[in-house]
Amino acid sequence: MKIRRTLVLLFTVAFAIRSRSALSQQVETSAGLLEFVGLHRWTVGMVQDSMARHAPGRALGQCAGVLRSLGFPSALSLGTVSEDGRPMTLVIVVEPQDSLLVRRLPKPSRSGIRPRTWDEGYRILRESNGGFQTGTQSFGIYATGDTLRERLVMSLRPRDSAAVRSLWRFFDINRNAVAAKMARRVLLGDSTFEDRILAAAILGAQRGRTEAWYALIKGLRDEDERVAATSEQALKSLSTGVVSSIDWRPARSDLRALIGGTNVFALSTTLSALTRTKINPNLARALLRNNGVLVFDLLASHSTEPQQAAHDFLTLAAGKDLGMSRDVWIRWLDSGGAR
Repeated sequence: MKIRRTLVLLFTVAFAIRSRSALSQQVETSAGLLEFVGLHRWTVGMVQDSMARHAPGRALGQCAGVLRSLGFPSALSLGTVSEDGRPMTLVIVVEPQDSLLVRRLPKPSRSGIRPRTWDEGYRILRESNGGFQTGTQSFGIYATGDTLRERLVMSLRPRDSAAVRSLWRFFDINRNAVAAKMARRVLLGDSTFEDRILAAAILGAQRGRTEAWYALIKGLRDEDERVAATSEQALKSLSTGVVSSIDWRPARSDLRALIGGTNVFALSTTLSALTRTKINPNLARALLRNNGVLVFDLLASHSTEPQQAAHDFLTLAAGKDLGMSRDVWIRWLDSGGAR
């Protein structure tokens, strides 16, 4: 099973590097923009040299796998949009010297936990990967009665519309305390990745249940990338519409791991979820101390969504808006993070 991640493949031709800071470097090519976030000791030139040596002929935008093989504990390329509305590829990395910040969970050891009442969910997962992913991420739109956006979802994925609606009905049936408890048990304890994927998706339907949020945040640390990606989709579903404030203290360890860079793909989603659920500012500041370099790096990005997610989270943590300068925000935290 493959989790969709939109990658913009860039052909490396004559280019020029421009940067907002040394930590957010853009490469402009005839095919579009490529931006690196999180480079501290490495440079774009060093990445290029590594690609030429270890993956000759491959586009620079496909460097994430090569960097991971060279000891980068976390690296990912994803399609996004620049500040001026142009498509671009964003490469977010955690460099080798910061490996201790990346703390994925070990693979669970139990098996045979899943209930037979989930058979319909498994059928959709296996027969319609696109419908399963679309239905998981967009269930919050359906659950909140946003018919305009619901029609938009269906128009964008016409071939998957039947599978999406079947999955939504399955989620509706499993929106209860018993199913939520079972899904949490499977996500955190079952050794089969398909079981954990379906469990994460079911938790994304448990609106109003704080334990579902905690479990999905932990799911973002899953050692299997497919499970972590589904946990992110489910977290987006829970974050749709009006959400209540959440006491995030029980999830502090997981949040610290994620903000440190354990799952760079889901970092923006994590920050947005914490902001929307009004994380306690004192806890937000504690999560950033000696751990939030990547959040500050995202603020320097030219990619709209990650930059906005970082800015909104920092503004909530500070109780005031200090603007878009990465250095200003770092000085604020170093001075004690006063509100």
